[in-house]
Amino acid sequence: MTQGHAYPPPPPTSRRKLWIGLAAGALALAVCAGALVGVGLGLRGDDEEGAAPKAAAAANGVTVTDAELTALLDRHGKALAAKDLDGWLAAFDPAREDLVAAQTHLFRNLAKLPLSVARYETVEKQGRASDAFGQGVTFQLDVSFVHQFDGFDLAPVTEWYRWTIVRPAKDAPVRVTAVTGAPAAANGSSKTVYYPGPWDRWREIHVERTPHTLIIADSARAALAKRYAPTAEAAVAHDLAVWRAGGLPGPVPNGFVLALAKGKDEMGSLYRIGTGKATEAGFSLGMVAAERRDGKFTIGGTRVVVDTDERYFGRSGGRNDAGMVFRHELAHSLMTPRTNLTEVDAFDRLDEWVVEGFAEYVAFHGRPLGDSERTVAARRLLRGWNGKLPGNGDWNDPDLVSFHYWLGHTAMNHLAEKYGESKLFRFVDAVYAGTPTDRAARDVLGVSLDEFQAGWADYVRAQTR
Repeated sequence: MTQGHAYPPPPPTSRRKLWIGLAAGALALAVCAGALVGVGLGLRGDDEEGAAPKAAAAANGVTVTDAELTALLDRHGKALAAKDLDGWLAAFDPAREDLVAAQTHLFRNLAKLPLSVARYETVEKQGRASDAFGQGVTFQLDVSFVHQFDGFDLAPVTEWYRWTIVRPAKDAPVRVTAVTGAPAAANGSSKTVYYPGPWDRWREIHVERTPHTLIIADSARAALAKRYAPTAEAAVAHDLAVWRAGGLPGPVPNGFVLALAKGKDEMGSLYRIGTGKATEAGFSLGMVAAERRDGKFTIGGTRVVVDTDERYFGRSGGRNDAGMVFRHELAHSLMTPRTNLTEVDAFDRLDEWVVEGFAEYVAFHGRPLGDSERTVAARRLLRGWNGKLPGNGDWNDPDLVSFHYWLGHTAMNHLAEKYGESKLFRFVDAVYAGTPTDRAARDVLGVSLDEFQAGWADYVRAQTR
């Protein structure tokens, strides 16, 4: 699995490999991040080892106190809020010209974003922050950039940086000499925690707004952002109409933050540094809220990234064009905030046919199954098909991933036609809440999963007649 709920490339004309599109691992990564955010994790370092080293350092050596670091981060956040570039740059070593230039660009990019919350908090300290012999100290400070897009995020979310902190002598100022992304858990699909954002990745960003979208692109591609803004807005209107017809209670995002990537290298280095090569056409990434709600971790918002080099984006007005990719990813973004992160083990077991089938169902809502370009190839594969829903292990076969998307799509179509669309939404919602799929079928549909599967298999085979 990889990060985010992803839309795979179009079905190939040959039997070349496809990348598997489900990425529930994004939330596993998010939980790893959220486990340390907003829970009051203290600074750790050698200055915490006892009274004697502290006394020696105070008299003879060099130290950076927790209070100084807290004040540094507080000033940094206030400078951003006040649009005070000089105050923002005060944290950084002026002798590091490349660093100062990079942070200047970052400041100007952040100033373009509608942030209702923007502050910096400590995550963890790595290394010695005190030296009793006056040799100076250098250590790493992992910093959480807590931020919220006004009108888009349900709650503040976070991005983690790693700052290198230096105090060369007892009375010298504390300076930041390097900035990069803080490392994520070793077993995740990203090497970093929501880093780099588009504001880090691109020297200058362009921000294009519609009533329900915030599109971020490299400034050199501003015209492209303007071109796709109406398509993205129409996709939101489509998905929200389908969602509201489903009748689920609870908050729904008023808008969505999207980024336009050019090619797979950019796709794999926005809000993540992927441990594998990106091959998807788009993904939706759940962002863990910076603070717990009622003692529980939740999703505060999502980020959608699409690769505009994909052939979907070279089509205009078709049934399988850029709008379909937007609709699919935004469908994930509607469901992801409803994930029960306390049931992360259950989430790991989420059936991909439910997650991806729902996104396909929403993307093609109101259209016949034949409008999906997967249908023609899928019908050929039905000969010899075992009549079963694809298990998560089945999705590891890259030659069949498009077929499995189609099977998930047909499962949702059948569910809606036989049991009603409101039950479809309730069923998918129950699965996201951590209910095992077989129990969700009994609770919501009133049948066992085997019974549902048997009826669905008949429905699928009827598609070939």
